Amino acid sequence: MNKATPKAIKNMLYEDEEVLASIRQSRMAHVVSPDSIFVTNHRIILYSPHALGLRKSIEDYRYEDMANFKVERGIIFSTIKIKQRFMSNDLVLSNLPKGSVDKISRLVHEGIRRYGSGDKTVSTTPNTVIQSQNDDPLKVLKLRYAKGEISTEEFEEKKRLLE
Repeated sequence: MNKATPKAIKNMLYEDEEVLASIRQSRMAHVVSPDSIFVTNHRIILYSPHALGLRKSIEDYRYEDMANFKVERGIIFSTIKIKQRFMSNDLVLSNLPKGSVDKISRLVHEGIRRYGSGDKTVSTTPNTVIQSQNDDPLKVLKLRYAKGEISTEEFEEKKRLLE
């Protein structure tokens, strides 16, 4: 994991989650406290410090909620617009230094492709899964356990209840 990853971000990562890339918005656009974007193997996390770093806002966007994306390349900055499946607003990553956009684009594309192929469950928070009517509850439970959303103890307890 990147040493520059803030503690608040490290604390919210799943056991099997790792930061694959991090990028800071250009200081030309946000002089005092630029936002940082962390791309993991499960999601994109936006980290926005406010009030000279005394306050922080953290948003995360999971790959399974993303439909597709578009890259707009400028002379100095680039923007990535990601279409969300379940939200009306797109995720816009703006003021990105031009040189880092290719790597971020590739990672996001791989994440969308990987999670888009298994579209039976949608994780909305680390502890909730929305099921389709055809899903076997035990299968969903195993998937949540494999993703690290529930502990071994929770898995065993819920498995006993289902059997």
